[in-house]
Amino acid sequence: MSIVSQVEAAFAPGGALARHWPDWEERPGQRSLAIEVARTLEYGGVLLAEAPTGVGKSLAYLLPAAIYAAETDQRVVVATCTRSLQDQLYERDLPAVLEALGLALPVALLKGKQNYLCPRALEIISPEGDDETEVVESLRAWAAGDPAGDLDRFSHADSDTFRRMRSRVATDPSGCTSATCRRARECFWARARRRASEAKLVIVNHALLARATDAEGLLPPFEALVVDEAHRLEGVLSSQLERSASRNRIEELLRLTGTLTGARRGTGLLARVRGFALPLLDAASPTRERLHADLERLSSRADELRTDAETLFGRIAMAPAGASASPYSKRTRHKDAGELFGRDLHALDVVLEHARFYGDVLRRAASALQVTETKGEAGEELQAELETIGARWATLHDDLAMLADAGNRDWAYWRSQGPNAKVAELHGAPVWVGDQARRLLRDGPRASVLTSATLSAAGDFEWTAERLGLGEGSGVPYESLTVPSPFPLAQQMRAFVLDTEGGDEAEGIAQVVAALWKVSRRNTLVLFTAHERLRRCHARLKQLLPATAPLYAQDRDGPAGLLAERFRAERGAVLLGVASLWEGVDFPGEALEVLVVARLPFSVPDDPVVEARAERLRERGLEPFRHDAVPEAVMRFRQGVGRLIRRATDRGVLVVCDPRLARASYRGPFRAALPVEPRLWKDPRGLAHEAAAFLAREQDVTLEESP
Repeated sequence: MSIVSQVEAAFAPGGALARHWPDWEERPGQRSLAIEVARTLEYGGVLLAEAPTGVGKSLAYLLPAAIYAAETDQRVVVATCTRSLQDQLYERDLPAVLEALGLALPVALLKGKQNYLCPRALEIISPEGDDETEVVESLRAWAAGDPAGDLDRFSHADSDTFRRMRSRVATDPSGCTSATCRRARECFWARARRRASEAKLVIVNHALLARATDAEGLLPPFEALVVDEAHRLEGVLSSQLERSASRNRIEELLRLTGTLTGARRGTGLLARVRGFALPLLDAASPTRERLHADLERLSSRADELRTDAETLFGRIAMAPAGASASPYSKRTRHKDAGELFGRDLHALDVVLEHARFYGDVLRRAASALQVTETKGEAGEELQAELETIGARWATLHDDLAMLADAGNRDWAYWRSQGPNAKVAELHGAPVWVGDQARRLLRDGPRASVLTSATLSAAGDFEWTAERLGLGEGSGVPYESLTVPSPFPLAQQMRAFVLDTEGGDEAEGIAQVVAALWKVSRRNTLVLFTAHERLRRCHARLKQLLPATAPLYAQDRDGPAGLLAERFRAERGAVLLGVASLWEGVDFPGEALEVLVVARLPFSVPDDPVVEARAERLRERGLEPFRHDAVPEAVMRFRQGVGRLIRRATDRGVLVVCDPRLARASYRGPFRAALPVEPRLWKDPRGLAHEAAAFLAREQDVTLEESP
């Protein structure tokens, strides 16, 4: 029986799912999605599948993936963007699917190195204070009984202390290799990779998947790939490709390299080389004399490098004459070294020479150890560590030179500077990640499924496909599928547009939020596109709302994750958020009943990557705003609106404080993203009363909550 036929049978009345779950209720959209996933896995190709909240995407792709792996004995990789969904699939959803199908399939969970405890790091860590000592003792007890060593699973009463320490006990993603560590039997990361190599279905995250395209052997070979939360794949690929150079990066490499004198005497790599390697070399050999001199020069050069790095990154941070101080980070694009340094490149050349010297000396030290026959296993580890850190210095040199030169027209280059910072950082990222995505989807698996609640703009997948390098013209044809929502959204939701006719935007947003809160007292999420507008609205709401009203602002009152937890637990709370709260958070039922969108979420036009992309589009004869900016904003808008209705029994009100939704020539795809026609209001109080009346009304529909 074909894979497609087996999937159809599992979803049929009286099939495996109905037999296993007595309360099973067929969802046509879920069944359609599962069959198309099965067809792609069986016959190959690329499928873009859009399925909104409530369809049950996880079951729709896990079931055909499990059947395919069992029938063909080929490996399937499932990738999610968030580690929380990764854990959910592995711990809950996949076991339930396998049990329903009666399959015994070897499966594995694999995360990035930095998510696993490093036994060696835990062994040598020096706790600072009683709180850290307590966490270290708990970690050691936990590690002794936990076979996975997944730091996401470790729980401690003092979570703040653990978060602060986590990077010090985690496996180093760049410095830890099989060559530098001989503890493969103890290494949790090595164990996880062994389990993945033995599994037929492996659950990973986007970041690990992206790194695997350029790191051979990071993932075991696989025939089929399923990417959930696929709308975020482009951003993850871009972040993995981005390169940067900063004073902090130099400081971290100096810490790893260590010194021989001063307050840091006896610490770091240099001290270990002097204490272990030098005694192995003949006292009269030129190699020993040169190595001793090199170590001393590196050690004495550290402070000089710190000063030169401060000068370099301080120089590119110099604000233009007359520029005012800003409480927000700044990003300024540059197109060549002249825009950063003028004609005097001395500060750049000095730091480049430092980086080259450190890399050369560490590699020479590794070569000196290589010819020592009596070095043993510890010497081999030290030699490999010298090569690794030497290579990191060489990479820093190359990155700094490339970012300052800014010579690749397919990349955007910029300097970033935090508020009140006296130094800046250099960054660069590709304008398009299509080549990387194409290698991931075309050159790896024979079948790829990309699914998300938002992959199209007004039903058109072309924008997503182009960003990911897909399409006939790119040599990667694809099929697309849109599954309708299973919810009666037109009954569950009302939408309004507030038009305050040119007044202060933050004041208008604050007025409507306060009016909504006073007449309904429902949990209200306000999504902003700019921190500055959030800050002003927050200040105004503190005046308009009673002091007892639960009012939270992202970053000002805590990180997004923590505030989301507090928001879910409250009733009548107001949460102001940016960026991360537009997607990936779940507020079902009374946890969210009023959603306010401050502005349509267009990218900032002077963002370096956006600006460079616009230049490339104009060169192709395309208009950047309509071809790129509008579809991208529609995607983000749909993600934000998707926070409101999460279950069949939810009800909610959407208020968009941007009159462009009512009048702009490009309003069509934004309005097409809404299940109901929005009503235009100029009076915040009138809008609030109508919204409250809708929320107070008896449920129009009483459907069972989707499992």
